[in-house]
Amino acid sequence: MGLFMFKYEFTAKFIAKVLAVSLLIVLLLSFYFIKSNKEIVYVDSVKLFDGFVMTKEMKKVGEKEFNSRKAVLDNLYATLQNPETSEAVKAQLMQEFVRGKEEFHQFEQAFISEESSKIWKRIKSYSSEFSKDKDYKLIIGSNSQSNVLFADDEIDVTDDLLIYLNKKYEGLN
Repeated sequence: MGLFMFKYEFTAKFIAKVLAVSLLIVLLLSFYFIKSNKEIVYVDSVKLFDGFVMTKEMKKVGEKEFNSRKAVLDNLYATLQNPETSEAVKAQLMQEFVRGKEEFHQFEQAFISEESSKIWKRIKSYSSEFSKDKDYKLIIGSNSQSNVLFADDEIDVTDDLLIYLNKKYEGLN
């Protein structure tokens, strides 16, 4: 019976050690796999949007249109401020100014919304191609107020994706 106990204790200790070593190996391999296989990455969405050439081009187009419309409003305002302008003309110009200002704000909001939508559609399209090229399964968009509380710089592909987007947009990819 004593010999059987010794074998049982030896076997139990041996099994415990084998399990502990096996668990350690599995954890190390899992850690290595996660670190070396970057299937899930993230990008800084704000940096991506602002750095995209299409965004810069649309901004220039928008600024030209905004400046043109603003110049019309500025001229109306200057005429309203002119002491030589009659009260009847001022009343008419004030209505025109208010209507123009409302139209300007509506245009501004519509332009920003429409152009941002077009830009994000293009970014998503190019990001899909980028993901396939790099074998990424998921790209998480992040900004300064996002749900991502921490991400290692090692999985930040913002700069790589931005280069890809701009080359693709300019027809170089």
